[in-house]
Amino acid sequence: MNLRSGAGTRYASLGHLTRGDLIDVDRKSNGWYRVTLSEGSRSGIKAGTTGWVAERYLKPSVCMQLD
Repeated sequence: MNLRSGAGTRYASLGHLTRGDLIDVDRKSNGWYRVTLSEGSRSGIKAGTTGWVAERYLKPSVCMQLD
């Protein structure tokens, strides 16, 4: 899916996210989520990059770290 510079298809693509890329979500706007990559994307987008993705492509998950 495209990681976009704004909340909509009219905004430029910053690159592609692939299945399994880890993101943090911090805001929702009109069916789009603002996300930040937790780790680098397999497609080459650097960790810490922030952009927007369409809600229909996201699948919620819960991650835990056990010590």
